[in-house]
Amino acid sequence: MLSDLVMHLHTDMQGTGINFANIQNSPVYPIIYAKSAKKSGVDENATRNCKPNSMDQEIIKGKIVVCDNEDSLYPQRNKQDEVKKLGGIGLILIDDELRGVAFNFGTFPMTVISSKDGAKVLSYINSTKNPVATILPTTAPTNYKPAPTIAYFSSRGPSTIPKNIIKANPSVLFHNTLFLPKLILIKLYQMGCMSQPDIAAPGVNILAAWIGNDTVQTLKGKDPPLYNVLSGTSMACPHVSGIAAAVKSRNPTWSPSAIRSAIMTTAAQTNNMKAPITTEKGTAATPYDFGAGEVSTTGPLQPGLVYETTAVDYLNFLCYHGYNIATIKIMANTIPDGFTCPEESSIDLISNINYPSIAISSFDEKAGRRVNRTLTNVARNTKMEDAKTVYNISIDAPAGLDVQVVPDKLHFSKIDEKSSYQVNFSAANPLKEDVFGSITWSNGKYKVRSTFAISSKSGSVALDKK
Repeated sequence: MLSDLVMHLHTDMQGTGINFANIQNSPVYPIIYAKSAKKSGVDENATRNCKPNSMDQEIIKGKIVVCDNEDSLYPQRNKQDEVKKLGGIGLILIDDELRGVAFNFGTFPMTVISSKDGAKVLSYINSTKNPVATILPTTAPTNYKPAPTIAYFSSRGPSTIPKNIIKANPSVLFHNTLFLPKLILIKLYQMGCMSQPDIAAPGVNILAAWIGNDTVQTLKGKDPPLYNVLSGTSMACPHVSGIAAAVKSRNPTWSPSAIRSAIMTTAAQTNNMKAPITTEKGTAATPYDFGAGEVSTTGPLQPGLVYETTAVDYLNFLCYHGYNIATIKIMANTIPDGFTCPEESSIDLISNINYPSIAISSFDEKAGRRVNRTLTNVARNTKMEDAKTVYNISIDAPAGLDVQVVPDKLHFSKIDEKSSYQVNFSAANPLKEDVFGSITWSNGKYKVRSTFAISSKSGSVALDKK
């Protein structure tokens, strides 16, 4: 949601925020950089960030104030309260990250702009004796580009325990939206054994039902709102839950892992400009940012093939992670009769769990790595004409990594038939950073895509891609 800034000569700058300001649309209000209102003896950084008791009230009063936002311990709401208390009539916050999420500022004129635009605002303030501006009330764009992007607060991968499954480090996972499309990484849980950001889904600036008696959010003279604009995992989860429910309704016998596979292998990796999905910084996103990609509402209903992850897969995960069978029996509710940990149980074997994505840690280019996967044919229609089919492989591999799939064709003759394949990874030289790619099985009607992430032996991560 946009709340634009207008300066002298009607220079517009795009800002983000939800405000219902009742001020003029013409730039007639004095604008000042907070640093210029510094109290004697106060640290300049505190004043720039509009901290309490750092600004002179006589200088702030009646002006729109420009604040930096470099102190995460002092959030934007506190800055708003401080400027408002001192008699300021508006606030412009400079923050590249927060600009990606529309916060509700109520009736107070406030907007968040990028550091690039912030430099232009400060240049304008310093170039004229009487700088003026105004902050426009919120509008909702209908064709925002590029969209979606990954929001700043979305947790990133890889996992440190282990890196053989693509996942974010343990923390809040987030991000597409009704107004400013962003993506939030969703954790899909199964059997309590492991969790990972498998998919990206709408989770920022979502128009959501509200409690109906919240007077804090109520505008003067209005009834309490029945809806609110919210961001977070709680907004993204219902999107994926709804899609999962639709898939289950269409395919009532499918397991949770089959549904997850359908959601992951049909995800999109491009935005509404037909370019790769980007992060909040404008750089190309990777599986560490968005998992398999942005969730599709229709693709999972007919994925063609699915990866079934079984109870034994999850028990083996614990074995590979170093737990013995006695400990596993305490952790697991049920264990198949006769189950024991494989004789060979190393953490590297986690890559062989029948998961819709592939992750390999500590890749040794000399030894290479072989990964096994099994697909189940679930394509069906009333005439059952999709049961007999042949899928061909296509590989998208980064430079320096050789990827071979054996066999390169999978033949199916009936529904629920399974077919296995191997993926062989090798490289002529050591990888300097983590690399990403995908393999896609297609029969001309369905495309079943699995992303992969290969962690270099040194464990370095391509942070420059974030």
